[in-house]
Amino acid sequence: MDDQQPSGHEGGGEHEYEPGSGTLHVFGQQLKLCRLRAGMERSRLGALTGYSASTIASFEQGRRIPPPKFIDKVDDVLDAGGVLKAGKEEVARAQYPAFFRDAARLEAEAVDLHVYANHVVPGLLQTEEYARAVFTMRRPLLREEVIEQRVAARLIRQEIFSRDSTPLMSFIVEEPVLHRPWAGRTSSGGNWSTSC
Repeated sequence: MDDQQPSGHEGGGEHEYEPGSGTLHVFGQQLKLCRLRAGMERSRLGALTGYSASTIASFEQGRRIPPPKFIDKVDDVLDAGGVLKAGKEEVARAQYPAFFRDAARLEAEAVDLHVYANHVVPGLLQTEEYARAVFTMRRPLLREEVIEQRVAARLIRQEIFSRDSTPLMSFIVEEPVLHRPWAGRTSSGGNWSTSC
């Protein structure tokens, strides 16, 4: 029952971020097994990788999404032989809501990207503050850790603007989007990311 949507809710439910679910659970268990096999305490592993023991515990319990640099480093530190690195792409996809995972993959591989927006600033162009406001206003409410994770995931998508083979991109945003109030203020260009 934990992995089913509540009736009446389509996509974007926060159940996919519950501890011990899916890809993050499997990765966390592998991380823990590798750490125990190496005979290492969480505090020691944290010191070697630049994270606190509580963060290592969160990774192991599938409550936080480990960044790719951590996965590379911890695989080497624990001499995991590439086992942890092998799951890096799936762990990265887990940062997105289930309904958006395929879109994020296609976006990352795109050679052309054209967006038309008539309601909100497109995710690729959102500032951190605007993205946080969008997720904070969502109903049903999301937990703070889910909001922070989704904001981080949205900002990571903006790396598309600095990759070696930047796709041809165009964005058409209707003018009312620019004047629509958000988080108690009127938009005046502060919703746009400076990374583009």
